[in-house]
Amino acid sequence: MIKLFRFIYTLWALLVFHVFMIILFPFFIIPPLLHKRGNVLSWKAIRLWSLIFSSLNRIIYKIEGQENISKDENYVFIVNHTSFLDSPALPQAINRPFRALAKKELTKIPIFGFIVKMVTVVVDRSSPESRQKSKQRLNRVLNEESSILVFPEGTMNRTAEVLQPFYDGAFRIAIDAQVKIIPIVVKGAAKLMRPSSLLMSPGKIKVKVLPPVDTSSYTQKEQKSLKEKIRAQMIEELQSA
Repeated sequence: MIKLFRFIYTLWALLVFHVFMIILFPFFIIPPLLHKRGNVLSWKAIRLWSLIFSSLNRIIYKIEGQENISKDENYVFIVNHTSFLDSPALPQAINRPFRALAKKELTKIPIFGFIVKMVTVVVDRSSPESRQKSKQRLNRVLNEESSILVFPEGTMNRTAEVLQPFYDGAFRIAIDAQVKIIPIVVKGAAKLMRPSSLLMSPGKIKVKVLPPVDTSSYTQKEQKSLKEKIRAQMIEELQSA
């Protein structure tokens, strides 16, 4: 009976996901095409979609620590990743426009790849020249447009570890641009939708925005120290009650 309920609930949740994604699709992609500040309207549309998705599916995101985000600064946000339900939490938790980092490979997917180009910052790591161009693009976004969001584990955590090892990218970007890093911890999402399953359940997910970490005193040679410091903070928060 429980499996049947979850199956019916999942069908409803997927219907809500796709119907409102299609309705709001023009607001996701058109504003950035018209103006470099169009990402603000695009972000508002994504935030609206997130609120509709969570409210109609009774997935409650309990958010703490939003006061740690200043509307006058751009940041590199880093987030743990355990479930597909992490993503709808972020437009609600981050109360200012941001753009997620995406791999170039995602742009090759039909239709979805076009959306990726419009609402994310695409990183090309295929060659030193491409990496340099990506670096310049990221610095420009952080200095002129909006914050950037990165899943530092690189992929969804399907292990028994609280956090997988972090990649260097987010920390290299923050040090290079001299912007603060804000860690965000999502707890409970995997209980409602496991990484290995499409079945969902309603419930509560806790999102904690941790205080910003200043990177101005760090050099690229101290990147590992910064990475481990922030990872330890996130593990401590994930292990707390």
